[in-house]
Amino acid sequence: MADAASAQPRPAPRAPEELVLRGRSGDREALTQLIEANQGRIARFVLAETRDPDGYEDLCQAIFVKMVIGLPRLRETARFESWLFQIARNVCRDHLRARLGWRRYFVAWHAGHESIAAPADDVQSREENRLERTLAQLSAEDRMLLRLHVEENRDYRDLARLSNSTVAAIKSRLYRARKGLRDSLLAGDSE
Repeated sequence: MADAASAQPRPAPRAPEELVLRGRSGDREALTQLIEANQGRIARFVLAETRDPDGYEDLCQAIFVKMVIGLPRLRETARFESWLFQIARNVCRDHLRARLGWRRYFVAWHAGHESIAAPADDVQSREENRLERTLAQLSAEDRMLLRLHVEENRDYRDLARLSNSTVAAIKSRLYRARKGLRDSLLAGDSE
């Protein structure tokens, strides 16, 4: 039998703007609710950007620490979500730069031994690698917009709000990103 404290329902999450205002003043409950409301989406974003299943939790932790520290400087509470994803984008970019910094010493050797990295009989793995290489050609912002639109079913208005842009600009960017991906993948098929 559960005790009375655990039987009490948890209070409903409040509007993000209210939580941001309370979090800016150091309200721990508001900060906890902001983190809980966004941790799944941030984790998926970090995994999609870095493809690092071993280190994504540390990156998420760094993102939320930066959120808590920087929250008092956030001027527009309505922009919290786009601001948080900008922090995530910057943390991922810094992580990838640090990780790829070591690769430049090994690229020449690895390029001549591609068969070691991708077995010839693993067609799906090669296709996924090709898709990831093609996605990497997009800008970080376009890659994020495409992933949010496809993986999280975000609509154009939501994406426009997140990127502080117009719906028409989002439609245009997504069209160009999809066309670029399609053209690159089709060019790879003809080789």
